Amino acid sequence: MRGHTAGSNPMLTDLRLVLAVLVALSGVACNRISFGPAGEAIEGEPPPALLARAEKGDAAAQFEVAVFYEAKDQQIQDIDEAIEWYTMAAEQGFARAQTALGIILMHGEGVARNSQEARRWLLRAVEQNEPLAHYQLGELYGAGLDFDPDPVKAVLWWQKASDLGVTSAHYRLAEAYEQGLGVEADSERALALYRMAAESGSNVARYRLALIYDEGKLVARDATEAATWYRVAAEEGYAPAQAQLGYMYARGDGVPPRYDMALEWSRKAADAGDADGCNNLAVLYLKGFGVEQDLGEALKWYRVAAQRNHAAAQNMLGTLFLTGQGGVSQSNGEAEHWWRMAAEQNYAPAQYNLGGMYSRGLSDSLSRDDALKWLARAAEQGHSAAQAELSALEAGSSPT
Repeated sequence: MRGHTAGSNPMLTDLRLVLAVLVALSGVACNRISFGPAGEAIEGEPPPALLARAEKGDAAAQFEVAVFYEAKDQQIQDIDEAIEWYTMAAEQGFARAQTALGIILMHGEGVARNSQEARRWLLRAVEQNEPLAHYQLGELYGAGLDFDPDPVKAVLWWQKASDLGVTSAHYRLAEAYEQGLGVEADSERALALYRMAAESGSNVARYRLALIYDEGKLVARDATEAATWYRVAAEEGYAPAQAQLGYMYARGDGVPPRYDMALEWSRKAADAGDADGCNNLAVLYLKGFGVEQDLGEALKWYRVAAQRNHAAAQNMLGTLFLTGQGGVSQSNGEAEHWWRMAAEQNYAPAQYNLGGMYSRGLSDSLSRDDALKWLARAAEQGHSAAQAELSALEAGSSPT
C-alpha cells in the first residue's frame, strides 16, 4: 500500500506561518487583530487605532500593520504595503520586523530576491538575539540561493537558534547530523534532536522519528514506537502520518490489525490530498479490506494517487490497463505510459514491467536497448524477475 513519496521539502519556510509566529512572540497588542487560521487571508483595513499608532511612528504598531497586509496577500498593493510597513519598523530597530523583512528578501516575496540584503537585516535582528533570525540565517546559508551553500555556517546558525528554543532549528540540526552535512554524521545526536523537535510540537519531526523507527536504519526497527509517533502526528492532522498509520493498521504492524482503522486514517490522509493515503484507499477498495470491494472506487483512488506522482499507484494503473480490469478498456499504450512514469521514479517493479513489454511484443515504441536499460535498472535494485529476464534477453532467448 505504501511507497514513501518524494515531495517538496517539508521544512521550506512558509512566510505567512513564520510571520504568525513572529506576531505570537512579539507580545504587542496581538489581541487587536484576528489573523484567523494560518494561511487564511483576511479582509478590510487595519483597525484605525492601530493604524494611527503606526503612522505616529510606533514600531510595534507598524509591524502589526505589516503583518495585517501580509495576511491579506491578495493583491500586489497589499504586499507592497506590508513591505513598506515592515521596512519602517525595521529601520527603527524592531527585531521581528527586521527578521520578517529578511525572510521576504530571502524568498523574493513580492519583491526581487536579494540574499545580501536579507542577510544584512537578519544580522541586525541577530544583534538583538532574535531567535528566528538565527534560524533564518541557517536557512540562508543552507540553501545558498544567490551563492554557494555553506553547510558549516548553516549548522552554526541553526545551533544558535536551537539553543534559543527554535523547534525548526532542532529539526534542521537533526537532518545535518543524520546526513553528515556541515558536521560529522552522528545518528545518536540526530535521533536526540529529532525527539527534541517532536516533543516541542513539530509534526514533521514526529513523522521523521516514526520513519526512523519504522525503517530501522538509524536504530533497531521498533514498529510499536513508529506507530506511536505516527499517531501523535496523525492526531494533529498531519496527512503523511495519517497515511502511514493507516498502512500499519492494514498490516497489523505495531498496532492490532484493523481494516476499519486502516480505512479511517487512510481516508483522512486522502481527503487532505496525500498520495500515500490515496493509494492506501485504492488497495483497500481493490481487495475489499474493511469495505465492500469496489473496483470503480479503487480505480478512482489509483488515478488520484498516480496524478500525485505515486509510483506504486502508477505501476498498478499500468497493470489495470494491460489487463483491462477495474472498469478500464484494455490499452497497451496506457499501460506503457503509466509504467514509464513509475519507472522514471526508479520504481523497480515498473522498470521490470516496462522492460518486459519488449520481450512480450506489447510495445511498438520500445527498442531492445530500451528494454535492456529498464531491466538493468530494476535488476540493480535486486528485482529477481528482472535479473532473470535481463539474462535471457542478453542471451537472445525468450523470457519464461
